[in-house]
Amino acid sequence: MAAKQTRIDILRHGLPEGDGCLRGHTDFAITPTGLTQMSAAIADLKQLDVVVTSSLQRCSDFAEQVADRFSVSLERTDGWKEMNFGDWDGKTEDQLWQEQGKVIEQYWQDPWGDKTPHGGETLAEFDRRIEQAWHALLEQHKGKQVLLVTHAGVMRQLLRILLEMPKNATYIQRLKLPFAARYRVTVCHDENGMDWPQIQWPIMQQY
Repeated sequence: MAAKQTRIDILRHGLPEGDGCLRGHTDFAITPTGLTQMSAAIADLKQLDVVVTSSLQRCSDFAEQVADRFSVSLERTDGWKEMNFGDWDGKTEDQLWQEQGKVIEQYWQDPWGDKTPHGGETLAEFDRRIEQAWHALLEQHKGKQVLLVTHAGVMRQLLRILLEMPKNATYIQRLKLPFAARYRVTVCHDENGMDWPQIQWPIMQQY
């Protein structure tokens, strides 16, 4: 019997409101420009079985449109939300640097600690959440063609997990994901119960 394969196209939201803000869990709306960016990013998709999305509206509004267009189910989940930045959430980056520049620098030198200066989610907690969401997606949608609509921080963290990058801060600065960025992960499930993910970026259309 041939191994089963799951295809997940992972899309960052387009331009939202809240320019210059640390958006995190703050529920900024998507802009018309952002919707256009996202539509262009998945224009080549011909078939989907399910759309999974962060519950934040900058992702879910577009995801709902895609699910309607393909006549497939839509799954909203908090597991795919951006990192929760606590007291920093929703504030402008300029304001944060003026008020807490030294604190921010110290935090990002070692962000894997047990506490955060903002009182929100630790990077370790965020990492575990994304890993759990990933395993849940594969379990629920094994063998399907999935569109996952989420956030830049989530997409970086998932790459860290899939590529088994060291738990340090350097990957965060080295991975640039613009609005409506997209990469694909195909996961081969073998007969022994092992999952073999492969990242495709840029996306190879023969898949």
